[in-house]
Amino acid sequence: MFDYEKFQRDVVAAMEEKLREWSEEKDDIYILLLDLSRGMDSVGVYANTEEYLKEQVGDEPEDRWYYKYCEEEWELCEVLDGISSYMRAFVNENSGQFSETDDMGIIVYTESFDAHCEQMIESCKKALECFREQTKKEFPELLLDFNIREYLDEEERTEIFSLVNSKKAAKEYAKHIEDFN
Repeated sequence: MFDYEKFQRDVVAAMEEKLREWSEEKDDIYILLLDLSRGMDSVGVYANTEEYLKEQVGDEPEDRWYYKYCEEEWELCEVLDGISSYMRAFVNENSGQFSETDDMGIIVYTESFDAHCEQMIESCKKALECFREQTKKEFPELLLDFNIREYLDEEERTEIFSLVNSKKAAKEYAKHIEDFN
């Protein structure tokens, strides 16, 4: 059985450690994103700085929202290896329960995997909420985000963003999500 509470605690601690490490080098981090792989076998964090955002946007202000919120364009990124290691082990141990091959020979996820995926998403949401509480005094303007590439739709991403950010930031995010999702 996967320990979702341990995963949540470990993610919060790792995010806090990365933010503090990166903040020693960069004093203008404005966003931190928790990234979960679709296969539920790795987790990482991305961050961006105001300076890097300005460099990316340059003389193209119409691209601002893309560069502001698209983690693939950000300056800082790291896989959380320790956590990813036990995530991968769990998925490998349960591969027979998590996927099967259909009549066409295509591997598809099972209901067991989908249930695990939903639990992981809920754990990530709780981790973001806890992380927000622990860091809001020191980093009050820091935006937090969450993504599972090519899995979460715009509505789900906006809902999660709204959970851990101000109403003003959530409104801006929702207004421009088509520019970066």
